[in-house]
Amino acid sequence: MRRIVAILCLLTVSSFSLTAVREAHANASCEICITRAVDYLASRFNPVLGLIYESDDPGNHWLRDEFHDFKWRYRQTYWLYSDNLFAAYALEPFRPDLTNRIMRALQRYQVPPSGLFEIVAGDTIPTIRNAVDYIVDSSSDFVIMARRHDSPIISYGLYADLICYRSLQMFLQGRIREAHRSLRQAISLWNGKGLDDWSYRLVDGYHSNQKLALLLYTSRILGLGFASYAEMERHLWGMQRADGGLASLSDSEGRPMGSSNAETTALTLLIYNNDLVHTVRSRVQSLEGSFVEFYLMSFTFLSVTAAAFLSSRKRGFFRFAENRQEKGHRIARRPEPLKEVTCKIS
Repeated sequence: MRRIVAILCLLTVSSFSLTAVREAHANASCEICITRAVDYLASRFNPVLGLIYESDDPGNHWLRDEFHDFKWRYRQTYWLYSDNLFAAYALEPFRPDLTNRIMRALQRYQVPPSGLFEIVAGDTIPTIRNAVDYIVDSSSDFVIMARRHDSPIISYGLYADLICYRSLQMFLQGRIREAHRSLRQAISLWNGKGLDDWSYRLVDGYHSNQKLALLLYTSRILGLGFASYAEMERHLWGMQRADGGLASLSDSEGRPMGSSNAETTALTLLIYNNDLVHTVRSRVQSLEGSFVEFYLMSFTFLSVTAAAFLSSRKRGFFRFAENRQEKGHRIARRPEPLKEVTCKIS
């Protein structure tokens, strides 16, 4: 019997050991992937502009469809919003020197907030609207772009990134249950190979990997765990290219497509900025505290008002009773003749 117990204990310890080894191996692999992603962004940093360019894709830029005279390549295109805003926060735990330089560059151009992307850092945003792209600055060698969500058209639709941003918006407003319910809708779009949203279904048939990264980051902010998190995380890192960056797209089979880019890589690194996650969550707690304080003040005010009202009603009742009593005495001493009352019916 003792031998059986000893064998069972040995098997249990071995099982725990194997699990620990697997977890350690997974963590080590993840750290290697993170290091390569950081190096990817750092190697694409332009020290003169203080910004990271979009991608190394050799093809013609898609902005040619928006601007007929757009002549710059991907590696000449620098986005203030969203690429470099995301990159500044993503690099904070790993390369704070680059974070500071990118932040200074963002401030130097004095472009108004995007109206959307700032929410990943805990800033509240207005109603989410469609995007408009702006050329901020340009030369023969570069173009500075900004995407701002200031269209008069309000955004709608079953798009995974839009759902994530709305979930963050609700969470920052203290609407925790609504935020969880909203994010679960995005999680339900996972089909094992990507997020099956309207963009995949109706637009181009490609999975957007930056949306998957945003979903994982949002789930960390909301503190919402779910069964497929680890699977999604492994799939996301499966999009990492040889250059260390993550491909922006994957096909219907979940295979990476095209070049890596700054936005997808930065959003993926955001998941591991623990200090940022804590900061955003603390802002929610302070908002909830202000709501509690507001309700306590409101309750106190209503209680005092109700007490004063009831007190005044009580004093009024006694005055009314006294007047009735005095009037009764007068009537008893000197009764007045009854008056005929005529009711007019209109």
